[in-house]
Parts: sequence; structure tokens; C-alpha cells
Amino acid sequence: MGASQPRPFLEFVVAGDDNGRVLSHVLRRRLGMSRGFSRQLKRGPYVLVNGRPAALRETVTAGDRVTLYVPPHLASNVRPEPVPLAVVFEDAHVLVLDKPAGMLVHPAHGEQSGTMANGVAYRLAARGQTPAAGPVTRLDRDTSGLVVFAKHPFAHHALAQAHARGQLRRTYLAVAQGVLAVNEGVVDAPIRRVPGELTRREVHAEGQRAVTRFRVLARTGAGCGTPGQCNMRLALPDGATLLEVTLETGRTHQIRVHMAYAGHPLLGDPLYGEPLPGILDRQALHAWRLEFPHPVDGRLLSFVSPPHADFARLARSLGLLRPKT
Repeated sequence: MGASQPRPFLEFVVAGDDNGRVLSHVLRRRLGMSRGFSRQLKRGPYVLVNGRPAALRETVTAGDRVTLYVPPHLASNVRPEPVPLAVVFEDAHVLVLDKPAGMLVHPAHGEQSGTMANGVAYRLAARGQTPAAGPVTRLDRDTSGLVVFAKHPFAHHALAQAHARGQLRRTYLAVAQGVLAVNEGVVDAPIRRVPGELTRREVHAEGQRAVTRFRVLARTGAGCGTPGQCNMRLALPDGATLLEVTLETGRTHQIRVHMAYAGHPLLGDPLYGEPLPGILDRQALHAWRLEFPHPVDGRLLSFVSPPHADFARLARSLGLLRPKT
């Protein structure tokens, strides 16, 4: 590979028990690499063994050094832009970010700039890496908190597989309208797009299965029913509840739709509840915890994003206890 080529995304030394094996078999056995990604590597000199281009059908010897590059044709079509990013964790394979409310994760609906994906593409290109990153988890524009990007297709496939096995776990904090009578529960109700609308979703028998689990962390007392009480310019005659929410599926707007369906829409939700102008300019939902196995070495990674200032201010004003982080 020439000096102008991007940096490799993975290097490893062939182990003794892989001596004499075909390289493609080693990649699948050692790394769990998909056949589809292996085929992409065959289209050019993107696999080196001891510094020379190698075919995947070749056999390797214990001690051989294998170097893998992301093929340039797999680069994202997202335009690189110097969008500020709050980096929680980064290595050669994954990038965990803390998303502010108001920012898109990825270009959509005609908005092609100013997203997290634009910033990630810029970050990778500036570091000599093929900008082939893609989000593994996504959040609504006005939901804050943790998002993980895979820096290359192999990492994305590995994390998608982990997600399918239930090993990628997302935990949210939410403030819902009303005082929930139960301490925990499950909403298992299919979700579909509302016919004729681009954004809005609804629970409907023809939708895709969606499962949301919730646990009550705190409830408001009786003194939050009129303006001026609980230090807020807000009347909440039904009170409010701070929830810990986990997802078994990942449908668009799932938590927002399910909580509204259960009779407890999120505070500030302009689509499924009532906006709170001057108090909270978005739905009270924050991606608080994120846990997943590393796509290459399998070690368990766990991250926490403390509630952002507007969410925390709302919870404190309502007298809701914040969980320890």
C-alpha cells in the first residue's frame, strides 16, 4: 500500500492453531468476519501478509502478520464537516459520543449537513482513516445521550450481531406525565408509521413488534400540582414520574410512542404529549447508559452519560431523585 493510503483498521499475527489454514477461513474463525465483507476485501490490495498483497485463498503460517485496510469504495457518502463532537470513548474500531439535543445522528429528510455523522467522517478523514463509519445506535433529534459509531464495516457487522443477540444494551432516563401506579412494567405493542405522515408513529396491529421495559426511579409528591410549587412555572395536576427505560427492540420513537400509549407521555414531547415552552424545549428523554462487547476483542464496554443540564434541571425542579451514576 502506498504512503498516501489510509491506515489499516486491523493487524494481527497468525496464531499457532491457525498454521496452514486458508486466510479467508482464519478471518472468519478468528474475527467472525462475514463472507460479504470478505468479498469486498477481494476487490483490491486491501489484505497484506507480511507486507505484501495476499489473496484470501492463500494459506498462512503461524507468525505471519496480517494487515487489513478498508476498501475506499466502502467510504460513506456523508460529507465530512468539522462538527463539534463530545467524545466519550474512541479506539481504532468504535467511537462513543454524547449527543446533544437538537442534533441529528445522520443526514435525513433533506438535511445533509451539521449531523454527528458529518463530524465523524471529518474526524476519520483528518486522521488518515477511510471515512466508512456508520451509527450502530440512533437517537431522535431531540433526545440526548450516548450513541455508538462503528468506524468500519467489520466493526459495524460485529456490533449489529451483538445487538441481535441482546448484548448491546441501552438504558434511558425519561420523565413521564402522571404518577405511575406500578413500580415496573413492560409495554409490548407493535409500532408502525402513521399513514400519510413522514415522522409520526402509532401503536397498530399491522406494525412491527416493539417491546419497552420500564422501572420507576422516583415520583413527584402532591406539591407539584400548581404553578410556583416545586420551583416551576408549570402545573402538573397528575404529577410526574422519573423512569429507567430499556429497549428490547429499536423502533423509531419507540419509548415516546409506548409511554403515550400507556397513558403517560413524556414531558415536553411535541408529537405524543404536550410541549413545555420556556421549561423544556424537547421531550424528557436521555440515553443514559450503553453497554456492548468490543467488536474485535470481545471485552465488555460500559459507558454512562449524566443527564444533560435541561433534563437534570427539570428533574430537580419536580423533586425527582436522580439515580447515582
